[in-house]
Amino acid sequence: MSRLLNDGRFGVRQLRKNPTFALTTILTLALGIGTTTAIFSLVYAVMLKPLPFPESDRLVWLSQEDHSAGTAIPESLSYPDYFDWRAQNRTFSGLASFTGGNLTLTGIGEAEHLTSATVSSNFFQVLGAAPILGRDFLWEEEKPGHRGVMLSYALWESRFGANPHVVGQPVTLNGQQYTVAGVMPRSFNFPIEQPSVDLWTSLSAATEGASPMTAQRGADTLEVIGRLKPNVTLEQAKAEMNVIARNLAKQYPDSNKWYTTALVKPEVEHLVGDSSQGLQVLFGAVVLVLLIACVNVAGLLLTRGAQRSAEVALRGVLGASRMEIVRQMLVESLLLSLLGGLAGIPLATAILQGTIRFLPEMPRLNEVSVNGPVLAFAVGLSVLTGLLFGVLPAVRISGINPAAAMREGTRTVTGGRAQHRMQTWMVIGETALSLVLLVGAGLLIRSFVGLLHVDPGFDPHGVFTARISLPDNEYPHDGKIQFTEQLISRLALLPGVKSASAGWPLPMSGNSASISFTVEGHPVPKADRPSEAVGLALPGYFETMRIPLIAGRTFVAHDGPKGPPVAIVNQAFAKKYFAGVSPVGKHLTAGLGDGTLNSPMREVVGVVGNIKRQGLTAESDPEYYLPWSQAVVTTPYLCIRTAGNPADLEKAVSTTIAQMDPSIPMYQVHDLDFYIARSAAQPRFQTLLVTSFAAMALLLAAIGLYGVLSYIVQQRSMEIALRLAVGAQRGEVLGLVLRRGMALAAIGVAMGLGISACLSRFIATLLYGVHPLDPLTFAGVSLLLLLVALAASIAPACRAARADPMTTLRNQ
Repeated sequence: MSRLLNDGRFGVRQLRKNPTFALTTILTLALGIGTTTAIFSLVYAVMLKPLPFPESDRLVWLSQEDHSAGTAIPESLSYPDYFDWRAQNRTFSGLASFTGGNLTLTGIGEAEHLTSATVSSNFFQVLGAAPILGRDFLWEEEKPGHRGVMLSYALWESRFGANPHVVGQPVTLNGQQYTVAGVMPRSFNFPIEQPSVDLWTSLSAATEGASPMTAQRGADTLEVIGRLKPNVTLEQAKAEMNVIARNLAKQYPDSNKWYTTALVKPEVEHLVGDSSQGLQVLFGAVVLVLLIACVNVAGLLLTRGAQRSAEVALRGVLGASRMEIVRQMLVESLLLSLLGGLAGIPLATAILQGTIRFLPEMPRLNEVSVNGPVLAFAVGLSVLTGLLFGVLPAVRISGINPAAAMREGTRTVTGGRAQHRMQTWMVIGETALSLVLLVGAGLLIRSFVGLLHVDPGFDPHGVFTARISLPDNEYPHDGKIQFTEQLISRLALLPGVKSASAGWPLPMSGNSASISFTVEGHPVPKADRPSEAVGLALPGYFETMRIPLIAGRTFVAHDGPKGPPVAIVNQAFAKKYFAGVSPVGKHLTAGLGDGTLNSPMREVVGVVGNIKRQGLTAESDPEYYLPWSQAVVTTPYLCIRTAGNPADLEKAVSTTIAQMDPSIPMYQVHDLDFYIARSAAQPRFQTLLVTSFAAMALLLAAIGLYGVLSYIVQQRSMEIALRLAVGAQRGEVLGLVLRRGMALAAIGVAMGLGISACLSRFIATLLYGVHPLDPLTFAGVSLLLLLVALAASIAPACRAARADPMTTLRNQ
């Protein structure tokens, strides 16, 4: 230990003697370590951090798999299927269900829209969570007339004044009375999403009514989470659930024929979802930047080692072993890397703060920080980095010939041509790695630019959107229709409004529903009925959204609950189900009703254009639309097209609603462009970061090439002086150095193209409209890198060409 301390003190003295070298190295390492730490903090919070529940590794997400399309597609469960899964399994200590929703709290101050989840009575038990106040849900609260509610800590504080006597009190949600069961801890949040859930209700409400949801097998709306029993593997659980799924498919073929398997995977894996690959690509990109930084530092150490050859030789003559010299060099490298890591930590924090506004929607983003595990990673990364860039220079320096070094002094280089070759291959390597990043950035940029030019099938500009919630007890079926129609009529009269309507789901809002149907003249068994996306629209919706009408007409005022049942289909639907004929005038039966009209035969009265329903990169799927007033099953989105800024309408719309009913809050207030931007948020974020990393890599590669050429010019100064002295032209010397630099860059580019061709397939799923081997991108970034290499070579080449041969020969 004392020897290490002595080596450390000696290393500090060496760094203080050469502050320029130390500062350059530390800043280079800080850039690499800081950016890597910042991305790791994001990866850790989203992908690696355990869920905040006891034995969270035993929590799994379950769904049934739909095989009707030839591939296994995850599908939510119906209540009857969930009850069967819960009763028949033997591999889980518990299976719990939940489904998201929205409720309006009234009777306590101003009406407020709240995010809610309807959960089974064992929901909190399965998660291993318990209320800090009150009790858990009871099994009886899965029966009619036993509506219970669990409050989040934040809601308990904000709306109930942290009242310790709130348990057992009644609260009014959507006009219905619920009894407060308890209050969850401040840290509890599940489903893990933003915004956080405000309250959880028992599924009692789903058991009520003439046709309760709990009796509708085929109404697949539930998410299911389970806790594995101790010593039960994921494979065992999946095998058992597959058996149960197959049995239910045989028992209930009308609804479950195609649900023959189950999907069981860790909850944290399900939570990460599609974010996983993008984060892995980002982390891989930043690791390449760190490797390039390490190569640069290794090159600096080799150059510095050559200057210290006499010192190292003297230590050898005085009795220092080669191992002691290597240890001393490694201690100095570790000092540099630890100082670089120390400087990189605040840089990582700054990077996170600077990029947080560009982050797309991901789970647990509120937990991203430079915390204990991230700091441990930074320290470990610093040590690993120090060894990575320090070992090779240390071994090379320790292998010098002491006698030759003492005889030649500072003119001796460690290894001569061997060191030149080593530094040459370092430059080639970092050039190749830089090209890999540049290719990735180029592909993502081209993909993102293409994404921005995608036609969503509607005009999102200048459209204000919002939702309201009408309580069932105050606004029954006809009351909802009357209120909504009157509201839209009033909104259409507001100053600056061009048109107003409503519809559901709003494109790219994340809402969707698929309902089975039959086409007249093509009867099929119930289990084989096709299912496609369904939309609900009020008169004027297609005009307000500027979805083009292709044939027939759109919905009008008389398409109400007393009018003839009608439907509109999009072009994709018409092509798939009415190939070669016009669908206008044909009939279909949709399996959707609101108790007034239940699955009637509907006449297709129009064909509209396709829209990007799920996102800019998603296909335009077949979709059919029903008049909302003939299927009042959800609250539509208000859509108001204005001549001005949509945000300016918010106050006027809110006032109009309050004038009609002050107890109805407005929520999900956005302009339509918000949903377009959200759809492009993840590609934008990935493109921004990878491009930034590529720019860093390009700069580091240029610095590395500049440094190697400068070193070569210095070491070959005698040769260059002799060439000039015997008549060589300065242009020839200039060309000699430039050719050397461009040759290194060209070899690096060739290697990088080969590596990129192999690795580009890993980002294929992140690209839209661009082939992973796009020749234009490969050629463009290669040319860019060669131009940067040329710029980095000019200064050393000019310095060599301007050298005074007489002065150089006299000094040598």
